[in-house]
Amino acid sequence: MGSLVPTVFDAYALIDYPARNGRPNPLSPAKTVAAWHVQLVSIIEVLARTTNTPNECWFAVWEGNTGLDDIRETAPTANIAGYNYFLVRGPVSRAADTLGGLSPNLWWPADHAWCVAQHFDFPCAYLGGSTDTVADLLELTDVESRSVRVDQIITADQHDDRETSPIERNSLDD
Repeated sequence: MGSLVPTVFDAYALIDYPARNGRPNPLSPAKTVAAWHVQLVSIIEVLARTTNTPNECWFAVWEGNTGLDDIRETAPTANIAGYNYFLVRGPVSRAADTLGGLSPNLWWPADHAWCVAQHFDFPCAYLGGSTDTVADLLELTDVESRSVRVDQIITADQHDDRETSPIERNSLDD
């Protein structure tokens, strides 16, 4: 988990994507959840009120996407954890926009209050933030999310189910 989201936060959450293209999400229970763009609106509302810089966020989109060839020569880039990304800056609401039809892979506010990672190989997004931010996210009824540990082992098709603390157990929707 800590290889996707910085290890500086008080709490972390996993946000399952809904089923796509008729295939169920392998990590998500049978619960029906809202479409991703609908979930994203609720997530953005939580994140906008839990940062002091909601109008100053960074969005990183992996530059390996060939759909972005038209901006390749002009967009600023950054290497983050061994991947090259195009960088876009704007309000947190911009996370609902797309760049060439692509959502940002990483996004964070200028005050570093939280960070969202949407790795292209995983059927979920990860968020690190304050305990209150993660608690607010876990309370969203149209979003399938659960608390995770920063040291939790994750791969594209499995996650580590080691024993969690009583606080984490109470916030999980098993």
